[in-house]
Amino acid sequence: MTRSFSLAGLLRVREIQERAAAQRLSRAVLDARHTEARDRSLRAHLAGAGSEAVDVRSLAALAAARVAGRTLLSDLTMLAELQEQTVDQARTEHSEARRAMRGLDRLAQAHAVRVRAAELHAEQAELDEIGSRTDTEGQS
Repeated sequence: MTRSFSLAGLLRVREIQERAAAQRLSRAVLDARHTEARDRSLRAHLAGAGSEAVDVRSLAALAAARVAGRTLLSDLTMLAELQEQTVDQARTEHSEARRAMRGLDRLAQAHAVRVRAAELHAEQAELDEIGSRTDTEGQS
């Protein structure tokens, strides 16, 4: 006569929510790392670009390329900041989801312990009854 945990459905939902939050956190961290790698790559490329201008046109092209590079760096910096906020938010959501799941998990474990104790108590009562029957039958 095992009584099931009444909040088992909610526990499964919380586990699903925790896994989803962990996936969002993982994706946000990967996106942030990808943006950081793009930023490092662009900075290395811009630092290594030649700066010899032989005429006015090449000087203008070099200036335009630097402006475009700085604009791209600015965009990447803004994107990195936004992604960092997303990572922080995802960490918070994951932490809250884990906390909610752990609370229910503790309740489920406590319920399992109580059910097991009740089963052992019932089994011991049956064994005691069997033992008392064999004692009375042996005395007759």
